[in-house]
Amino acid sequence: MVRSGLASGLLTKEEVVDWADKIITKDEQPDIFFIDLALSSSKNKNDIIHYFSDYLNFENPAIQGRPLLGLLYKQYTTRQINLEQTVSRLFRLKFEAVFTDREESYIYSLDNDYDFAINNIYGTLEDVEIELTKFLSFYKEYSIDSFEKWQELDLTVETEIDKDIERQQEQDRIERTAIVTNEKPWWKFW
Repeated sequence: MVRSGLASGLLTKEEVVDWADKIITKDEQPDIFFIDLALSSSKNKNDIIHYFSDYLNFENPAIQGRPLLGLLYKQYTTRQINLEQTVSRLFRLKFEAVFTDREESYIYSLDNDYDFAINNIYGTLEDVEIELTKFLSFYKEYSIDSFEKWQELDLTVETEIDKDIERQQEQDRIERTAIVTNEKPWWKFW
């Protein structure tokens, strides 16, 4: 998760080094990986990413994406990054981490909605911002330091996603009903 956060720009090199420092101070016998990582403040970002890959012996691990969405939520709501950057990072994360099918659907939908709004095809940027904030808020409690809470948070997120999908389905049903109710027979022109 930390490697992908660093690679995608959600975490800075300094945050990764601080994270490793915290692990060293909490653990009586920290792994050499964390010690080396804590001492890597003079290395550049790519060297640290390669260190993760070399030490953990993989190139593209399957990692849980929800903590990364929590980081993205914090950066977006504190205005460290703007709407365009947030949507772009969200879409890139789809290829860096593992999400459920429903989460991937949200990500694709937000990316499409942003493209449509920015090109004046359909919707507005305000609509995208509302939907993006709502989606990312599901993950606001996740952080790299709250690993022990992730399972509990997963259950909460699943419930929130279920509620949102039900709300969207009900809204779609109401809109379809309104369209059918407002249609006039073809022979009436007034």
